[in-house]
Amino acid sequence: MRPYLKSTRTDKFVEGPEQWAEQPKKARRFGGSTDALFFCCRHHLADMEILGRFADPRNNFTVPLREHGFE
Repeated sequence: MRPYLKSTRTDKFVEGPEQWAEQPKKARRFGGSTDALFFCCRHHLADMEILGRFADPRNNFTVPLREHGFE
């Protein structure tokens, strides 16, 4: 599985703390969904989604992260 962080405001993917990518292949690699969640907390990112993507797309998932609790 490869988790991505995507802004729901801009539809861009996290590439770095203040860098954004248009394409998921340029997005930052996280060790797992928990790492992506902690990244949002550390950098006070709101209105994000964790997108879990698998080789078999039937296993893909999306976890919305709203603004409350990150500021």
